[in-house]
Amino acid sequence: MSAFLTWMTLAALANLLSAQVVAQGPDTAPPPLSSHVMVWHGGLEMVVLFGGTGPDRQPRNDLWGWDGQGWRLLSTDGPPPRLHCGLAYDSGRDRLVVHGGIKNREESFGDTWEWDGDSWKRQSIDGPSPGVRDHHALVYDQRREAVVLFGGQDSDDAFKGDTWTWDGQRWQLQAESGPPPRSTHRLAFDSDRKTVVLFGGWGPHYQFGDTWEWDGSSWTQVEGAGPSPRGASRAAYAPDLSGLVLFGGVAGRTALADTWIRRGAAWTRLDVQGPAARNVHAMAYDPLRRRVVLYGGIGENGKLGDLWEWDGQEWLQLTD
Repeated sequence: MSAFLTWMTLAALANLLSAQVVAQGPDTAPPPLSSHVMVWHGGLEMVVLFGGTGPDRQPRNDLWGWDGQGWRLLSTDGPPPRLHCGLAYDSGRDRLVVHGGIKNREESFGDTWEWDGDSWKRQSIDGPSPGVRDHHALVYDQRREAVVLFGGQDSDDAFKGDTWTWDGQRWQLQAESGPPPRSTHRLAFDSDRKTVVLFGGWGPHYQFGDTWEWDGSSWTQVEGAGPSPRGASRAAYAPDLSGLVLFGGVAGRTALADTWIRRGAAWTRLDVQGPAARNVHAMAYDPLRRRVVLYGGIGENGKLGDLWEWDGQEWLQLTD
């Protein structure tokens, strides 16, 4: 084994050991969930899942990790329980970033938290911030080394259309124009085009099926056919597989089960069988195993606890 590979192996092991593992084992896994969030954590080399609501309809704040073999419960003492929050992994600083979300109709959040692989810390915000909102989206912009936030709804259920960035010390308002105000949209970072991609969502009067790109200074709408208008879909960018992968969502009151990919600026619907129709599920890309991971959501018969992976050709069901 080369010295480089030895170093990489030891570094990965050190990262895993540094994480606070509350529980692990074959019988340990998240319950059926909806309105949770997932992202790839490069430091721990696993997909992590946070928050949402389970069968008891109570908001949660547990943090789970999936390494391709099993789940690990990493933390239970972070931000107050919530759903419909924003989550991103800042790979430059090796931090999970959580913003906002909602607990119930009477309580929503405008706080920002970070997890360093061992403990959570609420960030002290000096200056303006996105404030209270839910159903928004976060993603880490690798080129500009900042977390990008767009849209959502505030405590009065007003739709937002502003763009913010977080650099680990402060929030900065980048734009108040661009895509029309909306919630339940998706953001992903296209590492090939070096842009943040936005798709779909709900607006004040209708659902969107539009695609936009953020280059760090302005938004541009991308012309061309794509997925049908919908909210609460989920997407992950998989550069080694098919590009941007989008699954499901809801159109009107109809849950969807279609799979779309976006290579370059062109969307294509795939003729593949996969997970049952659902919305408010969660997806993230595992670059080590080259798999897009999908967990949970709301389907025809309620909350789901199934785990699926997309390998670039087909969906593989790992758990029921």
